[in-house]
Amino acid sequence: MKWNSVFSPVKVINEQQTKEFMDSNATGSYQLVDVRTPEEYREHHLPGSKLVPLNSLMQGGEAELDPELPTIVYCRSGGRSRAAAQFLSDRGFKEVYDISSNISSWLGIRLDGEYSYDLNLIRNDVQFGDAFSLAYAMEEGLQRFYNELEETEEREEFKATYRKLAGFEDLHKEQLLSKSNDKPVPDVTELLATQDAVVEGGEVNRLSPFQVIRHTRKIEDIYSLALAIEAQSFDLYVRLADKAENEESRKLFLHLADEERTHMNYITDELSGYVGQMA
Repeated sequence: MKWNSVFSPVKVINEQQTKEFMDSNATGSYQLVDVRTPEEYREHHLPGSKLVPLNSLMQGGEAELDPELPTIVYCRSGGRSRAAAQFLSDRGFKEVYDISSNISSWLGIRLDGEYSYDLNLIRNDVQFGDAFSLAYAMEEGLQRFYNELEETEEREEFKATYRKLAGFEDLHKEQLLSKSNDKPVPDVTELLATQDAVVEGGEVNRLSPFQVIRHTRKIEDIYSLALAIEAQSFDLYVRLADKAENEESRKLFLHLADEERTHMNYITDELSGYVGQMA
């Protein structure tokens, strides 16, 4: 018997094809699904991925996913993702891709943490105004973080790098205000204080980045930290969008995720260029 004729077709893509697919499609227009265990996800996962363990998927978990959207699945070594992709394809999902490579050797950015990490920042039914204020506070918090680093730095090249990164946050805030539905610039002083210096991506201070980065001797370390923060931000916005019940709030978080992804690509280029000069 030709087993290939029994099963629904599943497209296999590698790391580079996956990155190109995600870069060329808006956040929310596809779904990236991690079918490993919660423990594996917590250890490391791809930014923006939704956790649906294989055993849960096959017991009704596919209801958490949209069969109309392109669906990319991955696991640790490819076995579970192949089974998941086949399962979803058999259930009528229109476009399913299986990442063939070992996630443990993934060349891109990986994050750690629970799927629920920082989702308590907002309620599921958060309205647009509160979602907008939270997002603005995170952008403002990160800008203050870079400004403080610049103020305490004496090396001019490092000061210029912090200044550039802080300037990016001005662009982020301008983009956010363009989606504000004519709401005034929020006063985030109280929110920043009560959230213990909230910055993009949630409680980044759990890693004490200020104390670490201020003593660095390499510009690339600064860009690496900035890239990690942006990746965490992208991941959080995707998860917040997945959680949001209010459509306006959901669209806002998806827009912000796209902005973070663009910023991630820019920082990656900056980092690559700098490393290339040093080689």
